[in-house]
Amino acid sequence: MSNEWDEYAATWEKDQATATFAQSCFEELTAQTSLTRKTVLDFGCGTGLLSQLMSPATKEIVALDGSEAMIEELDKKGLENVEPVVDLLTRGLVAQHPAFRNQFDLVVASSVCGFLDNLQETVNIIYTLLDEYGLFIHWDWAVDSDDLGYGLTEQRAKEILLNAGFEKVEVTVPFEIDAGKGPKKVLMGVGRK
Repeated sequence: MSNEWDEYAATWEKDQATATFAQSCFEELTAQTSLTRKTVLDFGCGTGLLSQLMSPATKEIVALDGSEAMIEELDKKGLENVEPVVDLLTRGLVAQHPAFRNQFDLVVASSVCGFLDNLQETVNIIYTLLDEYGLFIHWDWAVDSDDLGYGLTEQRAKEILLNAGFEKVEVTVPFEIDAGKGPKKVLMGVGRK
């Protein structure tokens, strides 16, 4: 499966901002919930930086990404409780792939949702993958307009989570990252079933 992100895979982790983003997400995540013995879906996992941080505490992680080259970089980390899956999140994948037979305690998405054309449908699918008290947390670039092609406004992030059926929704801007063009705010959306 060829993917536009494939060309970034080999050098993805050489950018310090990438590691800083993952570490900041991990700190916010562990402030929200315990990872101990959780079953996690890392949606849009990239090279697996966040999966690598979560792996020691979790029971199992399904790391999903549409980029084969990114998953190859994740594989090099040799994380025993991480099952990499190269595909896009669709209802067909969920129905057919063995990794999706059980519900997840937690779904995370780090800098993914703001790039999706079909975000509402994707979050609707994520909602169905979570167990009864499941939690979905995503981090995206905070933007002032939904027309930029990346990132999310706080209002849109909140609407999408509510429309998917999440009972408790919180959207904040917990940190900033300097990716070389000055600091950019990062939005965190939290949806609890």
